[in-house]
Amino acid sequence: MRTPVLETERLILRPLYLSDAEEIYNNWTSDPDVAKYMIWNVHQSVENTKEWLKIVEKNIDSDDVYDWGFVRKSDQKLIGSGGLYYNQSKGMFNIGYNIMKSCWNQGYTSEAAARMVKFAVEELKQKKLCSCHAKENIYSGRILEKIGFRYIADTVYQKMGGTMEFEAKEYIFEIP
Repeated sequence: MRTPVLETERLILRPLYLSDAEEIYNNWTSDPDVAKYMIWNVHQSVENTKEWLKIVEKNIDSDDVYDWGFVRKSDQKLIGSGGLYYNQSKGMFNIGYNIMKSCWNQGYTSEAAARMVKFAVEELKQKKLCSCHAKENIYSGRILEKIGFRYIADTVYQKMGGTMEFEAKEYIFEIP
């Protein structure tokens, strides 16, 4: 299924394109604080962001990967991104998200994440979703709990290229 445009009260979730590279790089992929707990490493140049976006564009018609940019309706600014990625080993979609630092603690991430969950349940007919976050990143855990996930176990994950490993908490979302 082609990645659709989704809407919330304050956001438009839309597919990302190569043409978004400069705005994304300036707003969050170049920020070490945003990248700190992500699986991706901080982007050293807009070229890094372009390389990532080329992969994202190739997946727009995938049934296993849905990536969205979070556009704030009030000013049309691209403030973050997130998505659903099918995890073969778990047999369910994983949800992930990140948002530019100036938008932290304003409810945007919870709003976008809740909308992605709704899409997974209603459109993809998913009964279970998973996610995890670094133990130190308590705010991500609060977002997951707020949108209906529950903690199930401790785990670990690594940044791409194995540059860093994090102790993490694993969560699940289940439709009874």
